[in-house]
Amino acid sequence: MKQAVIVCHRGACRHAPENTFASLEKAIELGADVVELDVRPSRDGVLYVLHDETLDRTTNGSGRLSDYSSAELDLLDAGSWFSPVFSGERIPRLDAFLDACRGRIGTYVEIKEGDPGEVRDMLAARGMLNNAWTFSFDQAIRAEARAKVPDLKRMLLFAHVGSVERAVAQDAHILEFDIDTLEEQRVQEARAANLVTQMFYAGDDRQVFENAVRFGVEQMNIDHVEVFREVESAVLSPVG
Repeated sequence: MKQAVIVCHRGACRHAPENTFASLEKAIELGADVVELDVRPSRDGVLYVLHDETLDRTTNGSGRLSDYSSAELDLLDAGSWFSPVFSGERIPRLDAFLDACRGRIGTYVEIKEGDPGEVRDMLAARGMLNNAWTFSFDQAIRAEARAKVPDLKRMLLFAHVGSVERAVAQDAHILEFDIDTLEEQRVQEARAANLVTQMFYAGDDRQVFENAVRFGVEQMNIDHVEVFREVESAVLSPVG
């Protein structure tokens, strides 16, 4: 077995405010292979990196991001909620965030709202398509991505499709499991079907991580990178 690809969920969100340049830089410092980010458009159609529909939790703004212009969003503080150390962090525009990723780390773009074609074109313009993929919880966005941008790799959730066969039928490239759907047989079936296997887990339970390693999960979409690497190292290089 080889080491799993590490996907930093919302960047290194345990060390810096999620979905910011600071969390991106920390993810790179931790040795992550990929950064996961969330995308939404402003009122004037500029794509921003933000998880929530509203600004209240992670900025000093309030209300829906889509009700604000890009000029207004660019002035908001997206770091102080996490720690005064990060005061002045901004909500990244997607184009600038991708510029900061280019040549340094892969990208997993979760489209909360927005046009998959625009995301694809922004990645392609930077030569980043080969090390990028997308997903959305919005079924209409998933369908649009499949129809409009087949060259942008797409991830599906096992919890949505219910079987490896359905994932293959929907032209998935990556199949993600979670703590409730992870089973060794499913992982092996997915790998046999030439799907890349991934697990999302925001916790730090070492047994969960050990199971993922032993089952052969290829990519880990996680918050606790250091804990996972410790467990992985112990499994892959047992003492005695």
